[in-house]
Amino acid sequence: MELNYVYSRKMEGYKMKKHILSASIVILIASFCAAWPSSGPYQLRWGSYTNGGTETEPRVSVSGYRLTDNLGHASYVTDSFLTDGTNYINRPGYRKVEWDERPPISMVDDLGADTISSAPNFVITWGGADTTIEDGIGWGVRYYDVDFRRGPSGVWESWHINTTLASDFFGPFNPDTVFEDTVYYFRCNAFDLAGNVEDTALTWQAWARYKEQTLEWEVYNYVHDNDWTVADSTSLNATVTADSQNVFIVKNTGTEELDIGIKGWPTTGWALKTTPGIDRYALRARFNDNVRPPVLFDYEDAIYDSGFTWATGRVTDPDTLLGPGGFGILGASTDSVYRTENLWLQLQTPTDVSTWIFDQTIRLDLKAKLVSP
Repeated sequence: MELNYVYSRKMEGYKMKKHILSASIVILIASFCAAWPSSGPYQLRWGSYTNGGTETEPRVSVSGYRLTDNLGHASYVTDSFLTDGTNYINRPGYRKVEWDERPPISMVDDLGADTISSAPNFVITWGGADTTIEDGIGWGVRYYDVDFRRGPSGVWESWHINTTLASDFFGPFNPDTVFEDTVYYFRCNAFDLAGNVEDTALTWQAWARYKEQTLEWEVYNYVHDNDWTVADSTSLNATVTADSQNVFIVKNTGTEELDIGIKGWPTTGWALKTTPGIDRYALRARFNDNVRPPVLFDYEDAIYDSGFTWATGRVTDPDTLLGPGGFGILGASTDSVYRTENLWLQLQTPTDVSTWIFDQTIRLDLKAKLVSP
């Protein structure tokens, strides 16, 4: 029994060796089948390919999918080793592509204060984004189409097609001759890198009009004089509000409706800020038709030195910047109440100063423009 037992183990070992030998032969045959082609020469080729998405971990996500890529471009993962018969392709693998199936959004920017231009040309700007709530960040905007039309019933015409520009001059002769009092409307739509196209806007997104501006208006004091100087004595950390004897009156003497803007300036050793402080002062302004100054001035009445602040406010929003007046001042043919505005001012002196200056001159600039509907 013992001998048989030993013999049986030897036979099992023999069979195992035979099995391993057979396996080795199979492996060798497989290796020989994958030998390098002999008809060369062959190039070892690799590279990179930009698909517009991202290649960050993980390679599979809610908004991303793995797509096979055996076009001879290097990819993020090595999965196989292939040849196209001419070249060896290194790392065909997989590539993560962000799924982008929704179009971008775009808009022509409002011209703001330049909507009505005194020159027969306008700077038109536009832009867009390829980010949506559903997909997140897309592949990006590729280009824009920009259209224009003359008048509210005009036909839309192409201005820019497949452009990467974000602004351009319109007029005076290209792409159309700009005529006075003609309203030009603009719209755009965008294309993204994935091939999605934004729907063409059904209406305009911005408009502009050329009009020769001859604005006639005047500013005078309480006694109808053009002496705009208001002299007074005050102390530091004080608030001085103009009374009825120091109100300014803005009067439209022309035929066009006007909006009024105000700009301040820093003075010697004092900076103009929203609130007073050390070496800084503040100014407030309010337009209305009242015979007495406002009881309170607030942040919406602040004057800045960075540019003109324009009086705004409509019937539905009567208490905005510098309001409720100062905008839409009617022409000379109307009642005096509608073509004049009282301008009330308030000075807030610095809380303290690093250099004492006995006399200070506070400068204000007023500017008029045509009403922007």
